[in-house]
Amino acid sequence: MILLGLALSIVFLCLQATIPFCTKIPVLSFAPFLALVGLLCPLPKALRWSCFAGVLIDLLSYDPFGIHALNYTLTSLCCFRWRRRFSAEIPLQFGLYTAFFSALSTIFQIALLFLFDRRIVFQGTWWLTDWPLLPVCDALYALIWFAGPLAIYRHLRRMWGIYWLKKNQSRLSES
Repeated sequence: MILLGLALSIVFLCLQATIPFCTKIPVLSFAPFLALVGLLCPLPKALRWSCFAGVLIDLLSYDPFGIHALNYTLTSLCCFRWRRRFSAEIPLQFGLYTAFFSALSTIFQIALLFLFDRRIVFQGTWWLTDWPLLPVCDALYALIWFAGPLAIYRHLRRMWGIYWLKKNQSRLSES
């Protein structure tokens, strides 16, 4: 399920970088994937996946190298504490956890860019536009792009298991 989430994030990142319509969508392409990793993996593995996703974003951005990796790792570390209150199985809870991850990531990103990249000018309007709007867009992105395919994957996996159980049971009964 983690690799499916990574594939969905990379596909959306490619769409966001190439298709003109998708370039205007303000979402963090790896936010739902990192929320999924935070909900399903132990802390060391979640931090490794966060660092990996941050390095992928750093390779494609003009920001100083390592800012996104540090941002995603710190955000995953802070969000990991609240993982027991959310579930990856329930789409609404998954969307809320993604919004929480995105809000915290936006705050860390602004702080890290302010510390390490002085060429970006921060105006006070981002508190009104980016900070409340970006988590809502990320939650909708998680519900539309992630929750559906992950639910279908879980259903097919369960049906496949039932199929093989019935097939093995019929073989045992014939013997």
